[in-house]
Amino acid sequence: MPETSPVTSDEAGVTRTATGEIVSPQPTSTPPTGTPQDQVVRPPATPTTTPSSETKTDAPKPPKSLINEEGPAQGAPEKYEDFKTPEGFALDKDVAGEFGTLAKKGNLSQAFAQELVDFYVKQQQQMNNAPAEFYEAKQNEWKEQINSDPEIGGSKWNGTKASIGRLFDSLGDSKLTDSFREAMDYTGAGNNPAVVKFLARVAQRLTEGGPVRGGGPSSEGFRRPGEGPISAARAIYPHLKSTEQG
Repeated sequence: MPETSPVTSDEAGVTRTATGEIVSPQPTSTPPTGTPQDQVVRPPATPTTTPSSETKTDAPKPPKSLINEEGPAQGAPEKYEDFKTPEGFALDKDVAGEFGTLAKKGNLSQAFAQELVDFYVKQQQQMNNAPAEFYEAKQNEWKEQINSDPEIGGSKWNGTKASIGRLFDSLGDSKLTDSFREAMDYTGAGNNPAVVKFLARVAQRLTEGGPVRGGGPSSEGFRRPGEGPISAARAIYPHLKSTEQG
């Protein structure tokens, strides 16, 4: 080992060598008390324990998917709203009240009760329209039959109507015939082939005919019993005495 120069401290406490040089202070070999020489200071470790439920913040819930969505509220309402009906169709108030009572008893929702009302209205409309549709179809069928009838239809139809008109006029009661015509229109009987043909035949028997044309007085009408044929002069002038036979 190299020899160390002796050092001394002067009155000011400065350490100097034997030659008077100032000696730098040397660190002591003993580390400070309470602090390990090689100790590394680290931040405190993150606690591994889960925070208590009181301090935990819940994440927002996602929206429900279609499969989990709740359907419309079911069951009867406190009071049913007025049921809707198509224009021109009125639901009887008494019927609506009775239906509402039954729907309430069955715990039917407003929407489902309305569906039943719609079904009822549809059936009623079909029932109401059925007679009118049948009437129209039957009238068209009768008209076709009259038009194809060889006795009263086709080219003879105008003559048939004229003869029936003369029959009505021959009665001499316009009020009666007007009422009869109205009944034919109202019931549709005026298009029935049997009715029209019946009236046409009655009209033919009662109203048809023309003026009677004669060929002069009959000679047989001026002959006395037991007399022979009369002369032409007597037939023409039966009251002249010169033509009388003795």
